[in-house]
Amino acid sequence: MKQPTNSYILDCKPGPLSFVVGDWDDAESFYAAVPCNNGLAIVNQGNVIKVCRNTSSARKFINKHQKRRK
Repeated sequence: MKQPTNSYILDCKPGPLSFVVGDWDDAESFYAAVPCNNGLAIVNQGNVIKVCRNTSSARKFINKHQKRRK
């Protein structure tokens, strides 16, 4: 009996990479974008604000959110 192979494991489709924006010591201006399923979850003050599809949309959302908070 031949053991089945998982060939789909070899076809790597990496998701977007995480990044941070702002000063670590200032909780209000610190944002983190962490991988979540196929997108990036934007975290601010310990809460997930939004899940974006890619890095550019995450950065755009963070910029808009920072301007709105001022």
